Amino acid sequence: MTDSQNAAQEPESAQSAPSVAPVASGASAAAGASAASRRSGITRRGLIAGASAAGAAALMGAARPKGPTAAQSRLIDSALAASTTNASLSDIKHVVVLMQENRSFDHYFGTLSGVRGFSDPNVPQQTVGGSSYPVFDQFGFQPGTGASASGYLQPFRLLSDPPLEDGQTTNDIDHSWATQHRSWNGGAMDSFVSAHLSADGATNGPVTMGYYTRDDLSFYYALADAFTVCDGYHCSVLGPTDPNRLMLMSASIDPEGTQGGPVVQTFGNRLGEYGKLSWETMPERLLQAGVDWKVYNDPIGLLALSPLPYFKAYNNPFSVTGSELISRALTPTYPGTFQSDVANGTLPSVSWIIPPVAECEHPAAPPHYGEYFVQEVLATLVSNPDVWAQTAVFVVYDENGGFFDHVVPPTAPEGTPGEWLATLPSAAGGVNGPIGLGFRTPALVISPFSAGGFVHSETLDHTSVLRFIETRFGVEVPNLTAWRRGVTGDFSGAFNLSAAPTTAFPSLPQISLGDTSAAEQAVLNALAGTLDVGIPYPLPSSNSMPTQETTPNRPQVP
Repeated sequence: MTDSQNAAQEPESAQSAPSVAPVASGASAAAGASAASRRSGITRRGLIAGASAAGAAALMGAARPKGPTAAQSRLIDSALAASTTNASLSDIKHVVVLMQENRSFDHYFGTLSGVRGFSDPNVPQQTVGGSSYPVFDQFGFQPGTGASASGYLQPFRLLSDPPLEDGQTTNDIDHSWATQHRSWNGGAMDSFVSAHLSADGATNGPVTMGYYTRDDLSFYYALADAFTVCDGYHCSVLGPTDPNRLMLMSASIDPEGTQGGPVVQTFGNRLGEYGKLSWETMPERLLQAGVDWKVYNDPIGLLALSPLPYFKAYNNPFSVTGSELISRALTPTYPGTFQSDVANGTLPSVSWIIPPVAECEHPAAPPHYGEYFVQEVLATLVSNPDVWAQTAVFVVYDENGGFFDHVVPPTAPEGTPGEWLATLPSAAGGVNGPIGLGFRTPALVISPFSAGGFVHSETLDHTSVLRFIETRFGVEVPNLTAWRRGVTGDFSGAFNLSAAPTTAFPSLPQISLGDTSAAEQAVLNALAGTLDVGIPYPLPSSNSMPTQETTPNRPQVP
């Protein structure tokens, strides 16, 4: 792809939307909240900042548990007896989907052993000045010098030195359709630094190359060591949050533009877009097929992250189907309804959980807040041994958030039905190109059926989560293109079905939110980000390629 136009940054900001009340009072509550939101001018970025600020005390206070209780730990260690027979996919009765925000695979797991990370012998190469360089060397910036056509920047670790140099709370960098496509650069994968220097400037743009290690993400690395990590998982769209979350729920962004799309941006005014999309979603298919499902929503997460209110079908409380969709998709709460459903043994066959915004990992929210969220979900599930023994949890990320990844995503040739935009909307910033696949993002499959510390390298994307639901429950994914169905898998290979499931839960690091310094800077950077400024992360003075772990051994799933 070639493009000489400098498209404007498409910030992921959005006005708040009304929380959705139960059907009987939903219309009046929505109207009141809508008017209040318009008066206050709340944006999606403001919601993230506000959640970090107002929610920090609650997150760190005694009111919320700090991981599994002693009773839950005993259940983890002893109450979950191991099965003595081999498993099958039909043994999985509950699928739980968690979608976090804005992290790439290399950014999180590039140093993890046994995956396609920083020691990848097949890293793409680039030719600069007649010499060959790996794309780990991103030209356009020289440490200690700054912007430089002949200099390059290698991945560097984001160190945590609170409160003003906390690598856990970096500023949000651009991840619009235009900047993502420019970073991809027709598959050359050589323009992350140059694209982000243009979009974010010389102080924040280089953060695209930042990464974390086991010391920074101890809980996630321990989960990868205990269950299955997927190093071939990609976001669905070379773009921001909303298109990717739409793909997780519907396998489409309406590229033909006939049903309210195409959606290539994260909407700035979410209220103004409610009820405009008309294509079918996966929850609707499940409802038609009689497969039980729910979406559990944190209240602020519903305002800032859920794509379902964009659809007409979820805005009609006066129809039987509409009221059912509202009661299942917009009304159940997290953690309240989720915890009670698990405790009562009424967890549905398919669940999506919309996280608390402060725990969604969208910069400047700290990654360990997200670890805490996942820890809390797992603690709830293992508190009921019968539920946990039949559950598969998918932890995925909507998109890379602008962070570097070195693996070339598969993309459809121009003209492939449903995989290129029929017309280019203004939100594309003048940049044409394939819809996806996008860059790699982290993905973990956590289940008694995936225990063992494996890696699964099949090419996957958000629609693969829906494909797994299709495979397990027999409900066909709507809108899925033939190209994408042929290129991506369905997650079946992420489960070790050659052995008995391991229902005994491993011992994992405990995540605590007691240190307020990260929250303080997260609030500061998120609030400052509203003005497109913030405390920049101190950049390294020299290059030093990361070292990837060599242990533990991480075999492919049998």
